[in-house]
Amino acid sequence: MKSTLQKLRYIMAMLLAIILIVSPLRTAAALGADTTGIKSNLAITGYKVTDTSGNILSSVPSGYPINLEITVKNPGIKSSDISGSADIDVSKLVDSFSGSGSPAVTITSQATDPLAMTIKFSNVKYSGSGKTFKFMVGYKSLSVDYDITDLSITECVDQENKPADNDKVTPTPTLLITGSLNRDTLKPDQLMDLTINIENLSDSSLQDAVVSLTPSESIYLVAGKTTFFLDTIGGKQTRSFTVKIKTGSELPPASQSVGVDLKYNYDNGSALVQSTASERINLISEIDESSEPILFISGVQTDEVLKSNGERDVTIQVTNMSDTMASKIQVTLTPSDSIYFPNGKNSFFLPNMKGNSEERLTVRIKAAGALASTLQSIGVEVKYSYTNGSSIVQETATGKIIIATADKSPAPVLFISGVQTKDILKGDEEKDVTLQITNMGETTASDITVSLNPSDSIYFPDGQSSFFLKEIKGHTEESITVKVKAASEPSSSLQTIGVDASYSYDSGGGIVPGTASGKVVVVTESHKDADASVPYLIVSNYSYGGAPVAANTAFKLSMDFYNTSSDLSIENIVVTLETGENFSVASSSNTFYYESLGAGQTLTQDLDLQALLVANSGQTSISGAKTVEVSFKYEYNTGSKRATNTMSEKLSIPIYLPDRFELAQPQLPDFVAVGQESVITLSYVNKGKNPISNVEAAIEDITGEMETPAKVQQLGNIEAGKSSTIGFAFMPLQPGELSFTIRITYEDANLEPVIKEFPVLVSAFDAPPPMDMGMPEMAPEQESKIPLPWLIGAAIVLLAGIGIAVMRIRKARAQKKISSIDFSWEEDAPAQDLPLTEDKTDGSAPSTDAPSKSEV
Repeated sequence: MKSTLQKLRYIMAMLLAIILIVSPLRTAAALGADTTGIKSNLAITGYKVTDTSGNILSSVPSGYPINLEITVKNPGIKSSDISGSADIDVSKLVDSFSGSGSPAVTITSQATDPLAMTIKFSNVKYSGSGKTFKFMVGYKSLSVDYDITDLSITECVDQENKPADNDKVTPTPTLLITGSLNRDTLKPDQLMDLTINIENLSDSSLQDAVVSLTPSESIYLVAGKTTFFLDTIGGKQTRSFTVKIKTGSELPPASQSVGVDLKYNYDNGSALVQSTASERINLISEIDESSEPILFISGVQTDEVLKSNGERDVTIQVTNMSDTMASKIQVTLTPSDSIYFPNGKNSFFLPNMKGNSEERLTVRIKAAGALASTLQSIGVEVKYSYTNGSSIVQETATGKIIIATADKSPAPVLFISGVQTKDILKGDEEKDVTLQITNMGETTASDITVSLNPSDSIYFPDGQSSFFLKEIKGHTEESITVKVKAASEPSSSLQTIGVDASYSYDSGGGIVPGTASGKVVVVTESHKDADASVPYLIVSNYSYGGAPVAANTAFKLSMDFYNTSSDLSIENIVVTLETGENFSVASSSNTFYYESLGAGQTLTQDLDLQALLVANSGQTSISGAKTVEVSFKYEYNTGSKRATNTMSEKLSIPIYLPDRFELAQPQLPDFVAVGQESVITLSYVNKGKNPISNVEAAIEDITGEMETPAKVQQLGNIEAGKSSTIGFAFMPLQPGELSFTIRITYEDANLEPVIKEFPVLVSAFDAPPPMDMGMPEMAPEQESKIPLPWLIGAAIVLLAGIGIAVMRIRKARAQKKISSIDFSWEEDAPAQDLPLTEDKTDGSAPSTDAPSKSEV
């Protein structure tokens, strides 16, 4: 028993010694002795920029929402030191992007490997200045400092430091919109097929294309649908669709039309931007015998193209489609921005046109330097009169003539494709992919830089994504072979390699840059089930009243929201309207909620807006399209999960400042005489709040003989609130009626040209004889005038008398002695004014010894 107790005591002593040895080690571990040896060293290994739908972006414009996925590695920390992604604390810092990004962390490394992870920041927006993205990473279970790091997002388009050279920006795509009917003319109460053709003449691809149709009053669309989603229209491609239209029972005998408005997105070289195009398709109604004249305007097409700085003739054809005569026909032409009339004349008169006849007008046009687009146009306005019963009616017909143009040297056309093989790229495997770049044009492309952007499940194991080619001559091709490796679990069976090529070429006027892009498809083996397509919510149609909105006025905006999916409905829809500085919402919130919208369905929202005048103060041009941004956020079920999507769209609304420059009727003189100058005056006042500019007053269309010192007066700019008069002096040369037109031209506050005309008709008379003032007749008295000899004699006598008087005065002054009184020549001179000599002889004769002291 005693031996057993001793053994127990020995065992207890050994256990106590072990506890005393181990305890300090555990305490040190608890206090972080091991963790203080961990040195955090976070490094960024790569990043990927996508839009909110997951598409890789090559450029990020200001304000565009993006997702940023950053891969990082920390060699100082093992994956086993972290319990999970919840143990990692990530925060976005103040940088060139707005929004918190709601960072999500995914650990991609194994237990004993250095910590590697992917950090995803969602829905952040680029501010437009700088390119820095900054964030910090910390670990809740480790006693290490937070790592603060940043990276430069090279895809950002820096608005402040953006180069002034606009040659690198892809121009707006040129579109040709036409329509064709399955019969020649419209008849009342008929059902017909109308085919709309949209031809993309440029190399840029049109994305998310939406077409809205607006028929005139006498026709309508049978299905009731006015908006159509065309998705994508590739470069040099044509998309067509057919709609059924029906005419009313009463069809006016005139041209009917269908307005076509197209909205689309395209890559301008630095950002994905929105643009619009519109056209009106004219449809000719069947002509009634008693109809008014129908003038159809067309151009006589030729194979001749207009080159930069070149000239050519354009023939315009006006056809009277009816049996009624059109008279007093005046044609006014308005060329597009890049062409003009070298002789300066844009208004013409045509002879009277009988029914079913035509007239042609040929004008000379010239290109103003480099042409902005490959299609220019001339707007044609025809004013005419016709007799309707006992009255004369004036009408106007309009049309547009398309002018085909060509630059000095056409740009190269680079077509990018991939050499397809039957090999399927499996997970974690590699294969060679050959990219083929073909120059479809005639001009050589030089100094070609090719950049490759793979999708999320493939990458280049060699790390090379940029290549350089010296040149590709016209109608030749070059190939680039790259090694591609797939991820272990590709996200889908189709992956892509985005190809962006930049090059330069000789345009004939210098070396200019150009760009081309394309995608090469790589087939992969995927084991994931493809998600259902994402439903898109778009503004299929909107209306603001049909005419430009006057500034500082209220108007109603009506919007149709359309679910493009054919099988998925969307729920919990939140619509936000960002009006910006040009508009404000009147008596309503700018956010709306809808519970759901079924597949392929449309809902409508109306609200009142106010166009703000103060937002336009100080701008050079007031008129033009101002934008309202509509943002959507909604949810949908894909079958396996519930997802959220966001979209935004900008609506263009034209606003203008009303023209308040007022001109009174000309003030005519009471009497106009031949050979005498007369004056006509016009008073004016600018009641607007902005100046009008380039005011010109001219006398034109003179009928009769007259002279005027200044047929054209340049008045310059007229400030707001200013009033004055314009005067024209003229002098008739022959009696009779004299007619002319006073034409006032100016640019209003919207910088739009305005023409105001005042016809003048005066009668000129011969100048009247000298007027009789009504004085008594003086003829009898004129006969009693003094004869000329008598006047001569009287003059001689008067001169002799004056001479004798002068001689007597001189003689009197020469006398040394005079009588006791020195006579004054002045009549009735007082005697006391004359001094007398002293009388010493007591009345005897005066002494002549003393000289006289008198003065005359």
